[in-house]
Amino acid sequence: MTMARLRSNAGVVLKVLFGAGIFAWMAWSGKLNLAQVGHSLSRWPTMLAIIGLGYTQVGVMAWRWTLLLQAQDIRLSFRRTWGLMMIGMLFNLAIPGAVGGDLIKGYYITRAAAGRKSNAATSVLMDRVVGLVGLLLLGAAMAAVNLRETMRSPATRSLGMLTAGGLLAAMAGLYAAVMAGNRLSGWGFLPRVLKNVFGALHEYRKRSSVIPKALALSVFNQGVTCGMYYLALRTTGAARIPAGQFFLIVPLGLVTTAIPISPAGIGVGQAAFFTLFKIVAPAYASAGTDAFTAYQVMMILLCLSGLYWYVSYKHE
Repeated sequence: MTMARLRSNAGVVLKVLFGAGIFAWMAWSGKLNLAQVGHSLSRWPTMLAIIGLGYTQVGVMAWRWTLLLQAQDIRLSFRRTWGLMMIGMLFNLAIPGAVGGDLIKGYYITRAAAGRKSNAATSVLMDRVVGLVGLLLLGAAMAAVNLRETMRSPATRSLGMLTAGGLLAAMAGLYAAVMAGNRLSGWGFLPRVLKNVFGALHEYRKRSSVIPKALALSVFNQGVTCGMYYLALRTTGAARIPAGQFFLIVPLGLVTTAIPISPAGIGVGQAAFFTLFKIVAPAYASAGTDAFTAYQVMMILLCLSGLYWYVSYKHE
C-alpha cells in the first residue's frame, strides 16, 4: 500500500472518529436526548412520510441534473440519472461530507459520456453548486419575508446577513464563472483540465434558461428538505416554533452537513443545529438537535437503499 493511500485511509478514519466523538459528547452532555430520538423514530407514520418525501427529493434532483446534462449535449434517461443519484447518496455514507457521493457520480457519468468527460464532470459540479445556491436562496427569501423576526436581535440579524451574504457571493461566483468561461478556457497557462471545465461552463451561457430552471428546482427541493425536518421536529413536541426562526436555522444547519468532515454530517450536523437553535430559539435547542438526528436516521436508511442501484447498475 502506497504512502498516499495510507494517508487517505487515515484521513477518512480520523473524520469518522471526529464525527462520532462529537455525537458521543453531545449525548453524554445531555445536549442530545437519545431517548427522545428513539421516541421520534417510533412514530413510524411520520418517519414513513419523511422517507416518501426523501424519494420525492431524489426525483427532483434527478430532474435537475438531467437538465444540466442536456445543456452539455449529454442525453441520459431519467431512470439512469435517478440510479446515479441513488448511488451517489449511498457513497455519501462512506465518504465524509455530502460532496463525497459526487466523486462517485463523476466517475459513473464520465464513463457514460466517454466522448464528453469534462462536460459530464462539470455537470456534477454545477449540480452541487446550484443545490447550495438554492438552499441559500430559500433561507434569504424566508429571512426577508420574516424580516421582523430576522431583525429581532443582533444574533438573528447576523444570521440573516450571513445567509444573504452567502447567497450574493455564491450567485456572483456562479455567474462570473459561466459568463467568463469561454475566455478563461483560452488562457494558455491554465492546466488542460481547468480549460476544459471553463469551456464546459460556457455551454450554460449559451443555454441561459437552464440555470434559472435548475435554481427553481433547487429551491423547491430544499423546501421539501425543510418539510422533512419539520415533520421530525413535530415528533419532539416542538411544532410551534415561529417560521422566521425555523428558516433562519434550518438552511444554515443543512449547509454544514455538506462540509467534508464526517460521513453524512454525523456529529457535525448535531453540533451545528444545537448551536443555531441556542442562538435563535434556545427553548427548542435540545428538541431541534433530537429532530435532526431522527431526520438523519431516515436519510441514512434512504441512502442505504441506493445499494440496489449500485448492484444493478450496468455501464452502457
